[in-house]
Amino acid sequence: MTKVLLLGQSGQLASELRASVPSSVELKVLSYTDFCTLAETELKQLFISFSPVWVINAVAYNQVDQAEINPELAMAGNFYLLQKLQRLCVLTQSKLLHISTDYVFDGVANTPYKELDRVQPLNEYGKSKRAAELWLLQEYLESSLIIRTSWLYSGYGANFAKTMLRLLQSKTPVNAVQDQIGSPCWAHGLAEVIWLLIIQQKIKQGPYHWADTGFCSRYEFALEIQSLALELGLLSHKAEIFAVSSALFSNTAPRPAFSALDSTLLRDKLSLGQVSWQLQLAKALSLFSPAQFN
Repeated sequence: MTKVLLLGQSGQLASELRASVPSSVELKVLSYTDFCTLAETELKQLFISFSPVWVINAVAYNQVDQAEINPELAMAGNFYLLQKLQRLCVLTQSKLLHISTDYVFDGVANTPYKELDRVQPLNEYGKSKRAAELWLLQEYLESSLIIRTSWLYSGYGANFAKTMLRLLQSKTPVNAVQDQIGSPCWAHGLAEVIWLLIIQQKIKQGPYHWADTGFCSRYEFALEIQSLALELGLLSHKAEIFAVSSALFSNTAPRPAFSALDSTLLRDKLSLGQVSWQLQLAKALSLFSPAQFN
């Protein structure tokens, strides 16, 4: 049995990881609250007594606009937390798998970002996530693995897909941004990749990218969500969806206009084929029920 400690309990990715844990893995879950409130001596004892082979960091402070107002909140939740977690991993010589974001890029590209493309975050959230990446690359390179992902959605937690379904179920027109483009990623698919990485134990370091193949605007994503949801009977009627500029929304933090990720490198290393975001969305929505977004 491979011992894995998961930091995160009820978020999208943590929930998918818990739901899909392989039989060959002994999983211990540590909530964000417990991690932040337990005394350092208690945390050290927990790590030493369990002695995980892998630690997965599936928590993050991702309130992008709030981070712009209070950047210290983003640094605390994304950088200082990672530092603390890495130092605990040193005690047990555990490998650390850390989830990062497409928001480390500035959005000026017009083709999906590859792992070695220039990193230049536009907002405080992205800066805090990049700081965490750099810490691992400098301080824990041989024992850490970074995976950047984007536009995560699932049946758990709050996300764009669930928000759109809820809005579309009402009978008012829905606005969706047409000038922000990225790669949607079903959290269940990312969870499967993480378990594959841990079981195979062949790939180290990083960073790597993981998102579903292709890219779209938020508007195109919303159109596909509605089309599939109507086919599956998740929606009772078709609503109007208007393509709008991001300037219509009073966001405090700037967002990258284009943040699609190229996952070819990791797919090739794991011998996994290309799977379109549309196909993954169809699989995800087939598992939804109206109760999940009403």
